[in-house]
Amino acid sequence: MATAAAIPTSTATGFSNLRHAALSAFWFGSNFLWIPLTTVLLQSQVDEVVPQKDLQNTGIGVALGVGGFLAMTVPPLVGAWSDRIHSRFGRRRPIMVAGTLLTFPGLVILMFAGTYPLVLVGYAIIQFFFNAAGAAYAGIIPDVVPAQETGKASGFLATMTQLGIGAGLGVTSLIGRHPVIYLILGAVALLSLLPTVWAARGEGETPIPPRPKRPLGEAVREFLRPLHTGDFAWVIFTRLMVSSGITAVLYFLLNFFRDVVLGTSKGAEAFTSNWLLVVVATAIPFGFFGGLLSDRLRRRKVFVYTAGAAQALVAIIFIAFYPTATALVFGLGVAYGVGYGLYFAVDWALACDTLPDPKASAKDMGLFHIALTLPQAIIPFFGGPLIDALNGPHGNGGYRIVFSTAVVFLFLGTVFVSRIKTVR
Repeated sequence: MATAAAIPTSTATGFSNLRHAALSAFWFGSNFLWIPLTTVLLQSQVDEVVPQKDLQNTGIGVALGVGGFLAMTVPPLVGAWSDRIHSRFGRRRPIMVAGTLLTFPGLVILMFAGTYPLVLVGYAIIQFFFNAAGAAYAGIIPDVVPAQETGKASGFLATMTQLGIGAGLGVTSLIGRHPVIYLILGAVALLSLLPTVWAARGEGETPIPPRPKRPLGEAVREFLRPLHTGDFAWVIFTRLMVSSGITAVLYFLLNFFRDVVLGTSKGAEAFTSNWLLVVVATAIPFGFFGGLLSDRLRRRKVFVYTAGAAQALVAIIFIAFYPTATALVFGLGVAYGVGYGLYFAVDWALACDTLPDPKASAKDMGLFHIALTLPQAIIPFFGGPLIDALNGPHGNGGYRIVFSTAVVFLFLGTVFVSRIKTVR
């Protein structure tokens, strides 16, 4: 959008709680789909179609790596496209609707996939189209939320994230790997889009003057500039580190609980879902009230510092002690939930506060999204084979090595938040 008049709500007052909730509703549906799919269902399905136990973590890592590559490349490109279009239906909402609908073929393929290649195809389709929908959505928050309420918006997004994760894992725990679960995930994602489409009314209806044409090299450098200059670059870097720390543990939890905590595959899916539900239940109040409090205190960094310390502590205990006591493991889930909630309470607010060009928010938020998806492409791809190579009949040392990287990543993501100068 070319002028302030093109985004009239950016400085508006009275942005109601109802509209905040409706605007963030799609994040409920998005996490209702993504987290059960990527932390329980995909792992379980790969374990079924790859019967060799010493290749299962490798299979999971390759699938997540392929999906992560699409999740990394699609959002900035689709986001840049959505920045430049307009219609009477908006510039973001048509892409969100189309992307969500086109996710269903991938879900149907996973319903019936009995081979590893089919699992890869179905998962890739979901990653491509649902990430396209998410890329357009990422531009809506900066477009329509008043600048003085970005912390509140981030708190609502964090709450919808945790509620979506909790509901998705709860339904998955009840239904298990029955094929209908994939249609339920898609249906909830689609239904959650309806209030968001309503709350984002008016976005993208003003035509945007075309930008002057530039040589290809200059255009590419300008496209990527937010990755390496200014406070926004530090926000992206620290999110990349924190996301890497989360990824190094999250996507191997099911097999870690199976091999280390439980010592059996019986009940591993339900145990993983229940542990993540404890994390989510703890994270919800910290995410919601943390976002509101960060607006009131005008401080966001302290939430990141606390979050990083809590999450790193849990990873260290997993690494050092390989706990098997159920009460302790679930207690660690509570501690992890505190850090998880506090970080996501200010995650989006930090990005919105430091956007280099609010008129091209979806492109830059797509680059911001890379910090979440790049670890999903790289860490499982290498971490899965590493776990399989180092695990053996006499121990599970592979988990210890890969989980140790989580501590390093969380430390870097926490410490370098101090380099963000325009946000306290």
